[in-house]
Amino acid sequence: MKDAKTGIAPLDVDGTLYPGTLGIDLLRVLMRAELCDLDAAAEVFAIGGAHQRDEIDFETMARGAYEAYARALAGRSCAEVEAQARALWEKKRGKLFAFAPTLIAELRASGRVPLLISGSPIEMVRLVADELGIEEAHGAVFARAEGRYTGSVALGSGVPGAKAEILAGAFGRRPRDLQRSFAMGDSLTDVAMFEEVGIALAFEPTVELAELAQTRGWPVATRGDVLERVRTLLCLERLSGSDRTTFDSQGSPC
Repeated sequence: MKDAKTGIAPLDVDGTLYPGTLGIDLLRVLMRAELCDLDAAAEVFAIGGAHQRDEIDFETMARGAYEAYARALAGRSCAEVEAQARALWEKKRGKLFAFAPTLIAELRASGRVPLLISGSPIEMVRLVADELGIEEAHGAVFARAEGRYTGSVALGSGVPGAKAEILAGAFGRRPRDLQRSFAMGDSLTDVAMFEEVGIALAFEPTVELAELAQTRGWPVATRGDVLERVRTLLCLERLSGSDRTTFDSQGSPC
């Protein structure tokens, strides 16, 4: 980040670069290996189910799920969990959306620095970042002491609003041009990023985000047209020199 006018490109992971939820994938692995408290782990799934049934709102779900996840890890060896995360990623890495490497390359070519901001545990997010050659990555952090998890949440990165705080501290708070910056995500947790940047793109959004995107004028992409959409948005920004967050259904020629 040498240039004060350099844009950045914060990207979500789950449902955006990867077709699933890596934190849940990891928890399932830990349950099978009996490397977590099974009752607390089951509570994570129960909380998620309550949200799907509209019994609790998104923020309540996110906070509760992180707290239960932290309890599931309490007293467990960080090294053992990290080893399970690495083994899991070796099996899952081929499921990254095929467009991901090209997206990262084109964002870099446009003068924007990619970073990952995910609601999944940093143990998984860091592996995705390494796969894509991304220097900075942020995810949920569960507190540690003396090589073991304490049972507390240090950072619930998927709680609404948390990603804005993470973004504010990204790259050591070095100057960046947020109006030139680009963000992409698929859920309500990503709204905090969208509101901070000049160019936002909702990727195969959840129902809640899709409704908000329509209201706010944020364009929507699918895995089939995401690269075209990104190219159009970046081109329009370059040509106009201003924030362009909408375009017609066919895309504007650039």
